[in-house]
Amino acid sequence: MNKKIALTGATGFVGGHLLNALKAHGYTINALTRRPQTQCDNVNWISGDLKDKTALKALIKDTDVIINVAGLVKAKSIDDFKEANTHAISSLLSEIHNQENPPHFIQISSITAREPHLSDYAASKHQGEKFIMDDENVSKWTIIRPPGIYGPNDDETLKIFRMLKLRLALYPGNRHNRVSWIYVHDLVSAILKLMENEHFYGKTIEIDDGSDNGYSHQDFFDISSKIMNIKPIGISVPKFILKTAGHTNDIFGRILGYAPMVSAKKINELCHADWVCHNEDTNNIKGWQAEHDLNHGLLATLDWYKNNGYL
Repeated sequence: MNKKIALTGATGFVGGHLLNALKAHGYTINALTRRPQTQCDNVNWISGDLKDKTALKALIKDTDVIINVAGLVKAKSIDDFKEANTHAISSLLSEIHNQENPPHFIQISSITAREPHLSDYAASKHQGEKFIMDDENVSKWTIIRPPGIYGPNDDETLKIFRMLKLRLALYPGNRHNRVSWIYVHDLVSAILKLMENEHFYGKTIEIDDGSDNGYSHQDFFDISSKIMNIKPIGISVPKFILKTAGHTNDIFGRILGYAPMVSAKKINELCHADWVCHNEDTNNIKGWQAEHDLNHGLLATLDWYKNNGYL
């Protein structure tokens, strides 16, 4: 059956890769957008946002699967985080209630939702998950909590590569803190498999590249510097220094009216000791396993940046 997919966040990093994969597999896609987009085969661009009820009705009409990738990773206030990461989910759920055959709702959340006390972002992701889990009228749902996502066209990984070109490796808090990672193409392929898998209805899963116990911050920089053939100076930056920088960013953000990426509360996330996925269930995703460990994924990402003139 040619499933029809409703997709939010299609113009972002993960959503863009997912949109391309869905097209390549022959799916018909309704994709939400706030800006005009170039028309392409199998994609019906729906003009609007997650606050627009008319757009949401058009987005999910006659669809088999909703994949909600949209969300904010930086915001001026907790209210902005809640609007994008929490209330938007409630709006989607309300529209699902009106469907005669409710679609499978896949929420792309974040591993930070596991620790909602750390930041406004984590709290908003956690509350959005709760809206889904507590909704008695929606039984076909799957929540995916990715860890660090990287790959072609990822601005944050590019910043790390550029830092390393300056012969500098900065470890937030403690170089031994551990993080799981997943290459964006592996995440996308897992999402495609989960669209077909009823075993994961009503489940929350954390999904990574399969590396036992993830990677330390030092592992990440060691692998990155090796593929770049660079020997950087490694410095562990204490949390109190990073917090000071975060508070400074918050002040300038309020004065100048922008949302800083590295806020004081974001530092709590960056310095958390354990972002390793609890991924026992991923072994049951039929026909899927990650194809890239951190070494191969970062090498492919670096090649893409070089080939596209970013480095």
